[in-house]
Amino acid sequence: MKRNTIAKAVILVALGVLQGCGGGGGGGGGVAFPITAVPASDSGPAPASTSGAEPTTSPAPSPAPVAPPVPPTEPAPSLDPTACINAPQPGSAAEVGNGFEGVWDQNVYGGAIGRMLIGAAGDVVGYRRAEASSVNVDNFNGTFSFSAANSSWQVASATINPYPTTNAVPFTGSGTFVAKSTMDGTYSVDGAAPKSFDAWAYRISNYLAVDSALLTGAWGGTQYGVTGLIEIAPDGSFTGSTRNASEIAFGACTLSGTVLPREPGTSRKNYLTVRLQAVDAAKAGEKSCSLVSVTEGVGYIAVNQGTMDGVCKRSMSLNFLLKDAAGNYSIGAGFPR
Repeated sequence: MKRNTIAKAVILVALGVLQGCGGGGGGGGGVAFPITAVPASDSGPAPASTSGAEPTTSPAPSPAPVAPPVPPTEPAPSLDPTACINAPQPGSAAEVGNGFEGVWDQNVYGGAIGRMLIGAAGDVVGYRRAEASSVNVDNFNGTFSFSAANSSWQVASATINPYPTTNAVPFTGSGTFVAKSTMDGTYSVDGAAPKSFDAWAYRISNYLAVDSALLTGAWGGTQYGVTGLIEIAPDGSFTGSTRNASEIAFGACTLSGTVLPREPGTSRKNYLTVRLQAVDAAKAGEKSCSLVSVTEGVGYIAVNQGTMDGVCKRSMSLNFLLKDAAGNYSIGAGFPR
């Protein structure tokens, strides 16, 4: 079998704490799925109507006319939610966004690994691997200013939590960007000498249009030994749970909250506001829930797609970046579908 990976998303530990273990959500290359063929239409043209008086006598039977060949019809567009995305879907950030908003990733094979969510006003939540040889990450959030005329960006106001500290310190930086394509530049932590911010790429996740129909239903399962499930209602409310004894996991929690578009109304951009309430549900021998102090965060759907045996398919994961008790976006959770 030949596998051609199209989207190389960040490979991180689902349902884990970002600070010190690499974060949540992501995924690698293409995955094999059952293939359902979409048949072409088999209905022919409607018969032509006739008019005029009925003949008083019946004519001799004549051979039935031979219909001209009908050109083959195009297959109906696939509604399969696992089909690859080849163009921006209606209302997606890639279709209606301003060029810098959306989901940005760092090159999986280029040293540092990171993910950054940028809102329409330049609000930023992100993380990047602290060192090329480490799974530990630095979390940052704030506001970036973008100039389309100069193809440039700079940090307007932001903080970063450099691993292994948990204290937020000033974060500055600047660089260049190509709309809906790439970003790079340098950054500085707490006034230290600038260092490379590395290259960031605009992701296929921005092509996805996210609405209540896509969000509604079950998300989750077991990844890396961690179990987490949530069920989202059409109004964006959800209930769920996590259960695992691992020290890097959240423990046994009962979850409830809402997942809604960050831009109210008809927006279908892949950027969500999360409200969360977690209750400790640990039984004897289980780890207590570590999310009881978490109340809010942001979310997005990570898209993974690639080709297997000539068929391009995708998978998705609903990912959260959550604020910890100190107000830092240091907690990541991923619920695959």
